[in-house]
Amino acid sequence: MSRRILGLSIKSFSLLRRTPIHPFEPVNFFKGLENFTRSFCDCKEPRKMELPEGVLMGFGNPLLDITCTVEDNVILEKYGLEANAAIIAEEKHDALFDELMNMENVIYSAGGACQNSMRIFQWIVQTPFRAVFTGAVGKDKLGDRIEKRARADGLLTLYQLKDELPTGSCAVIINGPNRSLVANLGAASLFTEDWVDEDENECALSRAMYFYFTGFFLAVCAPVVERIARMCCESNRIVILNFSAVFVLQMQREALSNILQYVDIIICNKEEAIAFGDTNDWKTKNVFEIGSRLQKLPKTNVRPRLVMITDAVCPVLVFQENDRILEYPVPKVKPGEVFDTNGCGDAFVGGFLAMYVQRMPLDYCIRTGIFASQQVLNVVGVQIDKLPKFSEKCI
Repeated sequence: MSRRILGLSIKSFSLLRRTPIHPFEPVNFFKGLENFTRSFCDCKEPRKMELPEGVLMGFGNPLLDITCTVEDNVILEKYGLEANAAIIAEEKHDALFDELMNMENVIYSAGGACQNSMRIFQWIVQTPFRAVFTGAVGKDKLGDRIEKRARADGLLTLYQLKDELPTGSCAVIINGPNRSLVANLGAASLFTEDWVDEDENECALSRAMYFYFTGFFLAVCAPVVERIARMCCESNRIVILNFSAVFVLQMQREALSNILQYVDIIICNKEEAIAFGDTNDWKTKNVFEIGSRLQKLPKTNVRPRLVMITDAVCPVLVFQENDRILEYPVPKVKPGEVFDTNGCGDAFVGGFLAMYVQRMPLDYCIRTGIFASQQVLNVVGVQIDKLPKFSEKCI
């Protein structure tokens, strides 16, 4: 496997330094420039910490991904879908799932954005059960199948089981570089706050030091996100929030305003960043201005917020305190190499978190995220067993 060395450009400050990330203190990522190139140019890997079991908890919607590749827009037009978007299924989409399942090239995989990120996290750290994932599934064979797949990938699951609806699913329609997602949440939409008060879950919550929430989950159970985020603030633990989709920002404005004060890391793509600016009447579509304003939003604790804005082509932008901005170029993908862009953003998060919880330098975390996102392009769905064994020498 070829070794990738990614470029780095710096805006708004004169000197880049590096230091390991400490989860309980204000972070200075700019100490020690003299060591910056060592771990990427001479294959000497930085020392990593031993991760305790359950150090990271992810909250999301467990779904069965039903993936099909099409060569035209016929099915998209039939169901009123955009070529590259994520939406919640409506009644008019009911027949879509049956139609996809009857197609010859259908592929099934255990999915949901957060669960994908947690599985990528486990692929990288290689020690089972360092991450815990929760969401609601039905008491059915599909829920059992998703759990077995997740555990085979080293992920510990603490699902909330529901009788009322079956396990959710997500239609994934791939057309060239585009992918259209239609989620039928099913049981995932029924997650409730009483999960937090169960003994086994209380134990997991007390053990974890990092908490990752998707915007999709926020739309399902905002009280749980706010309750745990407040707990993290009081106990000096890290909260990471992914905006996830434009519709989340449009429909969950009040819930977002309630929890952003507790959020240490915000992750979004360019479209989501612009949508956040629009919903808050910021009167700008400049992602640099939006990222800077996101970073400066009021925060309950003293830990400076980190904001990451991703894009398929443009560099990953990282906004820090005092108007410091990093740009991480994304390597170009040769035409024909992309099999499935679904899960790339999930993989970026998983790669980033795998290094972040080990207190690795920020540049290392971002580069690992970019590397992971490009690896999943080569498989349909986030199928960990089809990825090569992770090696940091490939970053």
